[in-house]
Amino acid sequence: MRVARISCLVFVVLALVACATFSQNAYRSLVVSQQTYDTTLSVLGDLYKAGKLTEAQKEKAVSIGRAYQSAHNKAVSALLIYETSDQSTEAAAKLAYQQAAAEASKILVELVTYAAPYIGGK
Repeated sequence: MRVARISCLVFVVLALVACATFSQNAYRSLVVSQQTYDTTLSVLGDLYKAGKLTEAQKEKAVSIGRAYQSAHNKAVSALLIYETSDQSTEAAAKLAYQQAAAEASKILVELVTYAAPYIGGK
């Protein structure tokens, strides 16, 4: 009986560690993607002020940036829902976060790819 309790306790601790690791990694990913977004738009803004981007180029970057910001906010909200979910909804909430984060990442790649030729990338 004691072995069963210890095994159960070990399982619960491992499950909690796994959840914490997922959440920590998710938050780190969101922070890094937000920093990438901020830096990219800041550099593009500086280029625009220096006359190295046209109004149309700036507007395209801003448009992609707005789409990213919206997707990022959805991912943040989905992560909060995941963290407050109970066992019966945890898997669905985790999947919802992963899908929202993937969408935000896809748009961020679009922004960075768009900006690369202007900021010295290939």
